[in-house]
Amino acid sequence: MIANGLLHDGLAYWARRTPDKAAVSQAGEQHLTYAALARWSDGVAEHLQSRGVRPGDNVAIAASNSLRWVAAAFGILKAGATIVPFNDRLVGTELAYLADNSQARLVIADAQRGTVMAEAGIPTARLTLEDLDRFQDGPSPEWREARVDSSSIAMIIFTSGSTSQPKGAMMSHGNYLAKFMEMRLLDHRLGPATRALMPFGLHSSPGLPWGILFTTILGGTLYFTERYTADTVLRLLEGERIDFFIGVPMIYDQVAALPGFAKADLSALTFARIGGATPSDATLRTWRDKGIALRQLYGMTEVGGGSIVASEEEARDRPDSCGRGLAFSRFRIARDDGTDAAPGEPGHVLLQGPGMMLGYWRKPEETAAALRDGWMHTGDIGVVDEAGYFRFVDRSKEMIKSGGFNVSPAELEAVIGCHPAVHEVCVFAVPDPEYAESIFACVNADSGLSEADLFEYCRGQMAGYKLPRFMTITDEPLPRLANEKVDRRLLKARHADAANTLARLGSGAATATLD
Repeated sequence: MIANGLLHDGLAYWARRTPDKAAVSQAGEQHLTYAALARWSDGVAEHLQSRGVRPGDNVAIAASNSLRWVAAAFGILKAGATIVPFNDRLVGTELAYLADNSQARLVIADAQRGTVMAEAGIPTARLTLEDLDRFQDGPSPEWREARVDSSSIAMIIFTSGSTSQPKGAMMSHGNYLAKFMEMRLLDHRLGPATRALMPFGLHSSPGLPWGILFTTILGGTLYFTERYTADTVLRLLEGERIDFFIGVPMIYDQVAALPGFAKADLSALTFARIGGATPSDATLRTWRDKGIALRQLYGMTEVGGGSIVASEEEARDRPDSCGRGLAFSRFRIARDDGTDAAPGEPGHVLLQGPGMMLGYWRKPEETAAALRDGWMHTGDIGVVDEAGYFRFVDRSKEMIKSGGFNVSPAELEAVIGCHPAVHEVCVFAVPDPEYAESIFACVNADSGLSEADLFEYCRGQMAGYKLPRFMTITDEPLPRLANEKVDRRLLKARHADAANTLARLGSGAATATLD
């Protein structure tokens, strides 16, 4: 942990050194300089304090991406409070849960989210995001920032809730500053010249810390959009000479599929991170042919993001891995009994590092279960080879027992995803009265590909016990969570009765719909 420093100190520092430089830009069309953002967020902080916000209070933001969102976030920190970002896609009942669970003193909401909250009867006090415009000229002369300790909670980031109700990871100022230093050591080119692009929501674990705060600590410029589209991402990557980017495989695939990708000059993109799911060989190859080595990363919100991130050299030499680790973070692959797994032996992934959360907000039992003996128990399965390269295998809870063997959904998704007609796939177990559980594949593919044809393709690519015995193919995108991961829980619920309603593949046709 870094002592004495706070996450918004970079903004003040660069506002003095480079006041007229763009700190943030919305789609390359609207900009805020370091001086303007510092002045505006000072004004927001003063107003929050006048509304009774005190150091240690939680203040939530429920809004879509905008320059106002950024000013609100810095204003909260300067008031000594904790940022609690709400996903802007949530419905009323979900917002009600977060507002109540987070004990937010105030919610800064844009007009759309404010209406949703009002209709849901959420009693938490609200401040309209659009009203923050009146504080752009800054605070009164006598205003002073509220300084807190570096160990204070800077933000509570709620997980996406793919397996349970969202849990709020409490992240401190000092832990994230140390994590930023670790990332800086990974690539010496990160600094004031950095031009970052964030395709996710600013509320997300990548968006707030690794978009807004990391970039302004460096003194660089952050580009973001109100909503992700592949066309906008490609336009900004090329037109703004972006050099620092992160995306899930779906984003890289959609950008690469655009007609303008082949001729686009992306030579500035030296640090392209890919995470959230295991990319296919085709994805890695497409971008490598463009001269860009996609750097796989492994991590989670609870450890401050990427805990294992490939260097540029590692990404070129071993594109199938996440590299061998960072300067300050540590990882272990453990057996069920807690002993270290041998090289090449899959096991439970345990993490340590400077970005470790303080715990889950108001969830002591979940905190105790996750943080044991100084290690974050991730619930994931990984493997490390003889040379120390880490590769993610799957979520331990998602592993499927088939024919007496453990089957990784991620492995099957990678194989099925290589079919030229397949766009995306999600594999999981469904209850089966005869076999306890069977493998189900939800596939988004070109029309014309049948379940029987894809099953035959799989038969030639994998052992019999790994074959998906039930399958559905749709030309519609699979449902996603706000972090752009496929909503596996929703799909499992939709198809929980598949073994009773479909014929088993390999012994007759099977069809289903995603409706």
